[in-house]
Amino acid sequence: MPHNLYLHSALVLSRKVDNKNHRQVYEANFYNAIESGISLFVSFLINFAVVGTFAYYHVHNSGVDDLNLRTAEVALEGAFGKSARIIWGIGLLAAG
Repeated sequence: MPHNLYLHSALVLSRKVDNKNHRQVYEANFYNAIESGISLFVSFLINFAVVGTFAYYHVHNSGVDDLNLRTAEVALEGAFGKSARIIWGIGLLAAG
């Protein structure tokens, strides 16, 4: 989530930049863009993997009619095994 990058992280608060020095402002913006881009790309990969797994499971298995947060572990277990259920649960607890 982009708002979490700025409101709840140290990307903005970690740098003490002299606003009058254009070189420092440019450098701070440059590295902030790199850090934000990496964070968003990793988030994209995780979301893509989850949505792709659910889509694949939904097309190839007819055991679950509606995939949602309550039935997600069924799709993950079918695709990756029992350990995926534990990882999914830990991820939900960490996100919530």
